[in-house]
Amino acid sequence: MNTLRPMWMTVSVWTIALLLVLGTVVIASGCSVWESRPRLRKQKISMNEPVDQIPPIRLDALNEHHMLVMQAPHSGWSFAIEKDERIPDGKRLFITVRRPNPTFLYPQMIVEKNLLTDIPIETSIELYARILDHDEKSAGKGYGLLTPVEQFEH
Repeated sequence: MNTLRPMWMTVSVWTIALLLVLGTVVIASGCSVWESRPRLRKQKISMNEPVDQIPPIRLDALNEHHMLVMQAPHSGWSFAIEKDERIPDGKRLFITVRRPNPTFLYPQMIVEKNLLTDIPIETSIELYARILDHDEKSAGKGYGLLTPVEQFEH
């Protein structure tokens, strides 16, 4: 009596063995790709960079939190908080100041840029800053200790 067998039963043992070996190789190679990825390490960043070309920045307060105020020669300048660290005396704040994009024209008038932090005014702040071009990558760029001004010159 000749009966029909399902298709999967007609596959030879060697074909199944070959598929199992290939599957194992694919899975193993996929795992090794993940294992060989470099681990991200914290880079030691210089904290002795010059900050003399940064526009003046003063500390102010708004709603019981520290606010940084930068007096820039025009509106093309910007600044942002990169990170903060807890230190024994309070917080260390790292900011990046960016020069304006030279392809744009800006009216030459002094502007104040405000940056509100989430740090309560009771907490003392140590400021570290760096200055970058408008499109410069920040990787590996160091910071310098920035002393805030008491008030802006008019």
